[in-house]
Amino acid sequence: MENRHDLKISGMTTSSGGFYKDVVVSGTARINGDLDCMNVNIDGLCKIIGNVKAKDIDINGESRLDGNLECEKIKVNGHSKISGNAVVKDMDISGAVNIDGSISAENMSIQGVVKVNGNCDSENFVSKGGFNISGLLNSGNVEVELYTKCKVKEIGGEKINVRKGTASIFNKLIKPIFTMMDIYDGLTAETIEGDDIYLENTKAKVVRGNNIRIGSNCEIDLIEYKNSFEQSEDTNVKENRKI
Repeated sequence: MENRHDLKISGMTTSSGGFYKDVVVSGTARINGDLDCMNVNIDGLCKIIGNVKAKDIDINGESRLDGNLECEKIKVNGHSKISGNAVVKDMDISGAVNIDGSISAENMSIQGVVKVNGNCDSENFVSKGGFNISGLLNSGNVEVELYTKCKVKEIGGEKINVRKGTASIFNKLIKPIFTMMDIYDGLTAETIEGDDIYLENTKAKVVRGNNIRIGSNCEIDLIEYKNSFEQSEDTNVKENRKI
C-alpha cells in the first residue's frame, strides 16, 4: 500500500487530488483532481472535480462529485450529487442523492430520496423512501414500502414486492425538507417483469411474470402471467392473459 497521509479541511480551502488515507471535511472544500483514499467523511461542503475511489464514505453535509464514484460503502445523511456513474458495494441513503449516470450496487437501502438519470443495477434493492429512476431498475430482490411518490421506467427482477407503508413518519420528517417532491404514496412504472410479483398502490402499463398477485389500489393496463394470477377487488386491471 502507498504511504498515504490524511487530508483534513476545517476552513475554506482548495486542495489537489491524490492518494490519501482519511479525507475529513468540516469546512468548505474544493478538491481538484482524482481522489484515491481509504475513508471520506464530509460534514461541511465539498466539491470534487474528478473521480473518487474509496473504501468508506460518510456524508452528513453536502457533496458534489464531478466524475465517477467507486467505493465499498457509502452512507448519505446529507445531500450528494454525482455527475457520473457509481459502482458501490453497499449504499445507505437517509438524505438525498442525485446521480446523473447509472449505479451498480450489491445492496441499496433507501430511507431518504434518490434520483438516478440512468439505470440502477442492484442485487438487493430496499426502499422505505422515495426514488425516481429514469431507466431500468434491475435487481434480484426488490422490496418497496411506499410512503411517497416513486417512479421508474422499468423494473426487472426475480422477487418484486411493493406494499403501501404502514406509518406516516416519512411524510412528517422528509416532506418538509424535500418539498420539491410531489408527495403521493404510489409507484409509477411502464413495465414490471419478474418471477414472483406482489403489487399495491401501483400504476403500470405492463406487468409480466410467473406468479403475479395484484393488491389494492393498482391500475394495470396488461397482466401477462405464466403460472398464477390473483387480483384484489379494489384494483383495476384492464386485461390479463396467460402466456
